[in-house]
Amino acid sequence: MANFDVLINRMLRSGVKPNTNAAREWFRKKIRETRVNRQKLLSDSNRSSSTPTIGRMYCYSYNPKHAKTLPYYDEFPLIFVVERFSGGFLGINLHYVPPRTRIILMEALTDIANNKKYDETTRLMLSYRALKQLSKFNVVKPCIKKYLFSQVRSKFVKIDANEWDLAIFLPVQKFKKAAPSTVWSQSALKSR
Repeated sequence: MANFDVLINRMLRSGVKPNTNAAREWFRKKIRETRVNRQKLLSDSNRSSSTPTIGRMYCYSYNPKHAKTLPYYDEFPLIFVVERFSGGFLGINLHYVPPRTRIILMEALTDIANNKKYDETTRLMLSYRALKQLSKFNVVKPCIKKYLFSQVRSKFVKIDANEWDLAIFLPVQKFKKAAPSTVWSQSALKSR
């Protein structure tokens, strides 16, 4: 994740304030210039965890139990953990909406952060009930997915809050059975 640190420092030097629309737009442009390797992300042992924490952002490798019957799925989710249940957890997979919609979601979600420091202590105060109360719930609804621990194929890689705006633009989604544009149009239909 050294790329994150380099990009964040460049953004700060350019005078863009973190966690703003300007920062999100700056990151979106820079991501186009950057190649990100999924395997490199997963191998960062300083960030890896065997269990995710509610309200934090993670990426990991996943193979759904019912992959054969799903119309499409993401093998490399980028999620905020919402709730845990026996054998798994509920997560918001940001890959299910296009990058511009992720900006809208992040604006709504950061309103329920436990602090405005945007550092390793920052997390979202998430529960399904809290999500339903968000004004942007229809937008987030198609992103809410159940994940089973038994189907996780890697460690969870934690993305710190100061990197959230960068992570939402990383082109690391790995959809199977459908192109990202198809998934995004289906999500738009479900969010109405």
